[in-house]
Amino acid sequence: MAALLIPHRRTRVARLDHAAPHSGRTFEETLAAARAGDDAAVDALAGRFYPTVQRIVHQRLTFELRASRPWLAARFSTGDVVQEVFQGVLRDLTAFAGADEDAFVGYLAMVVRNRIVDAIRFHEADRRDVRRGTPPPPTEFGLAAPPDDPAESAAQQEFLERVLAALSQFEPREQLLVRARLEDTASFVELARQLGYGSESAARRAFYAAQAKLSLALKER
Repeated sequence: MAALLIPHRRTRVARLDHAAPHSGRTFEETLAAARAGDDAAVDALAGRFYPTVQRIVHQRLTFELRASRPWLAARFSTGDVVQEVFQGVLRDLTAFAGADEDAFVGYLAMVVRNRIVDAIRFHEADRRDVRRGTPPPPTEFGLAAPPDDPAESAAQQEFLERVLAALSQFEPREQLLVRARLEDTASFVELARQLGYGSESAARRAFYAAQAKLSLALKER
């Protein structure tokens, strides 16, 4: 099922949960090396953090899928898909500005989940093309069930597509901030730590500013 959601790619960390830590480096040093393109550092971070991130994402998505998409939950292994996207996330850490390992785990879980949710939406779009009678997916961020009214559901789906298109033009940190709050997957306290805002208040102000920017972008579209 994973291949239907994420294009299959062979990665250097096919068995992430068995990777060994990179000896002699602190977390900060390993993170800096991974950002600089050091493959050994990327593998070290994978070996250290993959099991925790996989568990967090699997638990959350399994619950959401069972609540709103039981047909997909029965055929979809979140564990397999988390492993598919994990290394790609580790190679693009531009939005992470936290200072500790807990913040790093939260950041990774947030980004991995976002990518899987986007893949689910893409998969559902293909499914609707094949089965025209299937209702459109939800329009808010997240995995809530779509409205019963087909017209309302279609209108919300169109709005979602506009939101995601507008957000794609934002800086990575802004995208993560807005999605996390609209989907209610992280608090301002957590986002301040994970995305490098100075305080909860600073993260809150940044969100309101990004929200206003998003509203303007939607009007322009």
